[in-house]
Amino acid sequence: MNADLMCRIDAYVDEVWEDVVADIARLVSFPSLANADAARPGAPFGAPVRGALDAALGIAERLGYEVSDDDGYMGIADIPGERPEQIATIAHVDVVPAGPGWVTDPFTMVRREGWLLGRGVIDDKGPAVLSLYAGAFLKREGIVARYTFRALLGCDEEVGMTDVHHYLDRHDHPLFLFTPDAEFPVCNAEKGCFGATFTTAAVPGGLIRSWSGAEATNAIPGESVLELNLDASVLPAPMANADRISIEPVAEGVSRIVAHGIGGHASLPEGTVNAIALIVGYLRESGVLGDGAAPVLDLLASIHADTAGAGIGIASESAAFGPLTCNAGTIRLVDGDRLEQTIDVRFPDSITEADLVSACEALAGRFGASVEVSRAKPPFSVDASSPQVQTLIDIYNDTTGRDAKPFAMGGGTYARNFKSAVSFGPEDNALELPAWAGTMHGPNEAAKEDLLREALKMYIRAILELMELEYDEAR
Repeated sequence: MNADLMCRIDAYVDEVWEDVVADIARLVSFPSLANADAARPGAPFGAPVRGALDAALGIAERLGYEVSDDDGYMGIADIPGERPEQIATIAHVDVVPAGPGWVTDPFTMVRREGWLLGRGVIDDKGPAVLSLYAGAFLKREGIVARYTFRALLGCDEEVGMTDVHHYLDRHDHPLFLFTPDAEFPVCNAEKGCFGATFTTAAVPGGLIRSWSGAEATNAIPGESVLELNLDASVLPAPMANADRISIEPVAEGVSRIVAHGIGGHASLPEGTVNAIALIVGYLRESGVLGDGAAPVLDLLASIHADTAGAGIGIASESAAFGPLTCNAGTIRLVDGDRLEQTIDVRFPDSITEADLVSACEALAGRFGASVEVSRAKPPFSVDASSPQVQTLIDIYNDTTGRDAKPFAMGGGTYARNFKSAVSFGPEDNALELPAWAGTMHGPNEAAKEDLLREALKMYIRAILELMELEYDEAR
């Protein structure tokens, strides 16, 4: 890319940056948790998500896009090119629940010491705004590209991706697409996704009143709360993890056990501490539920034994995709005396869905429990040597001075639903966070402004350079 164009990109980003930040704040203000139970005409995932989508489409329209939407499932923003076939991006305006542990209002963006804080600033409202401003560079410069640029705005990424399935039932696939919903440099391969729910045998004695963990299955619980029909005075102090577990009286004959772990995303368990596992450890250590609860606690202990799935019997690894990860994120009391524990597994191509189902059923059977599979998607990949992937990796390396290679990850993005797609930043899991900042899906979700600015420049370059490639599907 010539030096003059690079200077124009730099100048554009400098000019629009304060608008970018303001627009991210606008989207963060919507508590846009996708909820199909709250559907209404034109808002299949509820009013807050529809509000966020309308706000994003308003940004796009202000920037010069032609906007429409797919029955409220997906926002569509186009900058027409010479041909109707599309080079596209896709981001999402829905978010995971805020959860506990925030030092700020999660839905009021805070700008602090070069960081943005708020639910969605990095996953994925911040990147959604970047994608819109990246495409708008074409309008600003009066460039009529070879193909149409389409920015897609999803509404249901965090809980099912029914939005993209609805869209693809009614629209052609783009020639190529990237989603800014991952980390740099370029992710060309995603592990398979497997979800299941274990329902335990009955816990005798009616001692458990309630038990909570994460608010979403794909979040590692940073806090877990168990209420018991036992007086706090009869509960022994924890021996293991005493600094993370507290016991509180609620009322006479009722106590609360609170565990504080380290939350995070299900696909990135390194450095996290599952708060449910802390309580399971306490219950086994203390014996307060009695001997009759042993099958239930032994099952939970196996599920929570590690994040590699060894306790369940599903640990696996491949050279292309890396190791399997397993998160036991949500837990709740059902039928008055049974527990439902979910698992979220990201698996490589060295193990199959059938293997996972078999192992889970065998584990459940050992402890008189049952298991139900909630989702299963196979691993996905795009050839790392393709011109599109090489274009993106070259842009990243040229920008950063690094010699990075495409990689596989455990996160499941929109990319796996398209014929030719990858994910392309701007998350950085190696970034050292301030004490008051957190990761995506955890409390105090934060994004570093400098990295967002750099990502915007790379996205502009990516759109321009992808437009120059040949595509077999083009007519």
